[in-house]
Amino acid sequence: MTSSLYVHIPFCLAKCDYCDFFSKTAGTVSDTYITALINEANYYKNKYCIPHWETIYIGGGTPSLLSAEQIERLLKNLSPQNSSECTIEMNPETLTQEKLSAAESNGVTRLSLGIQTLSQKSLLSVHRHCSSSIAKEKLEIVKKHWKASLNLDAIAGLPSLSDEEYISSLEELTQYQSDHFSLYTLTVEEGTPLYQRIEKGEDFDFDRADRQWLLGRDLLEKKGWSQYEVSNFAKKGFESRHNMCYWKQENYVGIGSGATGTLYFFNEEKKTQKDYFTGSRWTNTRNIEKYISFWNQAQADNSEIDEKDIPCEREILLSHTLEFEYLMMGLRTTEGVSKNEFLKRFKKPLPLENNALWKQYQKENKCRVYSLTDRAGSSSGEHLALTKEGLLFLNPLLRSLI
Repeated sequence: MTSSLYVHIPFCLAKCDYCDFFSKTAGTVSDTYITALINEANYYKNKYCIPHWETIYIGGGTPSLLSAEQIERLLKNLSPQNSSECTIEMNPETLTQEKLSAAESNGVTRLSLGIQTLSQKSLLSVHRHCSSSIAKEKLEIVKKHWKASLNLDAIAGLPSLSDEEYISSLEELTQYQSDHFSLYTLTVEEGTPLYQRIEKGEDFDFDRADRQWLLGRDLLEKKGWSQYEVSNFAKKGFESRHNMCYWKQENYVGIGSGATGTLYFFNEEKKTQKDYFTGSRWTNTRNIEKYISFWNQAQADNSEIDEKDIPCEREILLSHTLEFEYLMMGLRTTEGVSKNEFLKRFKKPLPLENNALWKQYQKENKCRVYSLTDRAGSSSGEHLALTKEGLLFLNPLLRSLI
């Protein structure tokens, strides 16, 4: 079996007001957590006879809370030298030259740096644990010492961020030799401190967030980064291979407390049934102590792990679920979805061309059709995709397919 690997580091110095990702406040990461990660990765690698990880992504949380020594130890055990891509996320306030060196010398090929904005008042408005001056200082360190691929994260619509300040910040970020940008619109998630502030009456302009994102999209494309997914822009050849495995519905193992993994089993023999088993998804326990205890005790006992005992929630994926997920993820990309691949996997035609909303989008030139070899708009093409304007209307299209 082939599979990519996601490694979750669920620790942050502080939680930003808009963040609803799973993480705990901490200043360091214990060595026992690293040991548990290594044990869990080895379990899945052995269980499914995975020769090497196709891609590796170390995310969080804040992976740069790891020490240089912990980064080296983790990577040596994951062996990313055989992977096509290995990414590690870092935040400016915990980035050091030593950590960059440990990452690059042990197989990391891609650094993802969480900047979000260079506006000091906007950083303060969401209680982000980094100042603008520190972000710029660390960007200079990266510019000087990091020689591999670089992604920068930026967010449109942050509180106190005017259109002019947003564009000025993004313009400055384009000077730092990145080959990839992840450009997000701020979303207000229920239960976050930002959501609670707005519920109590704080003014928030949702239209401004969307407007800023469009300004950012146009700026990046003008400067040479091409949009290839709803929120991602890359120089040619620098698209994120790991993220593409999600969007193309390929296997990925998730390790770490709170991590999710999905393995697909498209069984040809069962496809005469109306609905059939096609995959398995799990989400590890968010109880970090329980996670560490299980994976380290199992290794200490040298015992064979019973999958039913692993502290996680499991979901059996039936064909109708994965049919929708194939469309949901594939249509996020400018490459779109494949009629042939959908037919091969699910033994039925792709449910788009007869969809009323899709037909409306075609009339409004919000979608396109092209073949594998000719993407100039062939009406007999094998791929169906939304245009960059059509991507703005992805959610209503997906709702029409449910």
